[in-house]
Amino acid sequence: MQRPDGSLALAGRHGQPLERYHIDQGDTDDCGPHVVAMVVNYWHGSAILPADEVAREMNRPRLGAGFPPLVVRRIPNWATFPWGMADMLRRHGLPVRWRFGADEGDLHRALREDRLALPIFGEPLRREGWRWTGWAHIAIACGWTPDDDRYWFVDSSHSAVPFGRPGDEFLGLWRNMRGLLVETL
Repeated sequence: MQRPDGSLALAGRHGQPLERYHIDQGDTDDCGPHVVAMVVNYWHGSAILPADEVAREMNRPRLGAGFPPLVVRRIPNWATFPWGMADMLRRHGLPVRWRFGADEGDLHRALREDRLALPIFGEPLRREGWRWTGWAHIAIACGWTPDDDRYWFVDSSHSAVPFGRPGDEFLGLWRNMRGLLVETL
């Protein structure tokens, strides 16, 4: 929704704000499964899906009806694929898609329309000398404030909720991932 001051914020659902469903991922690489659990719980208005169960389920591929017939949602205990998150969200009743090429306008539109937007951002090609130190992360966008150009997230890697990132920093990290976005329809 758009507020009178021009800021954008995700409205509550079932009378509860998204922040109520925050789950801290601790020192794991489980941001994808944690985001899936938070989104499903928010969508249904109840803490019905534990993040550790999501992580275990996503670690295993599942048979699908399409081609290829095996849906690999995640590299176990490490990287989660956007199609894996979309698959899990669909299996829990959410209308969702994933895509490349999203931009700031798409994020603002989702917030105005109270749709969930889960941008994937990071530095996938980062190196320190010969050593690869790349990373990627996903969080749930829950707001934007124009006065300080900050994006706000319910982020499983931060205990402070919501967690703000400067717009230029976030957009640069998101562009590194080619505007990769998982979103509800």
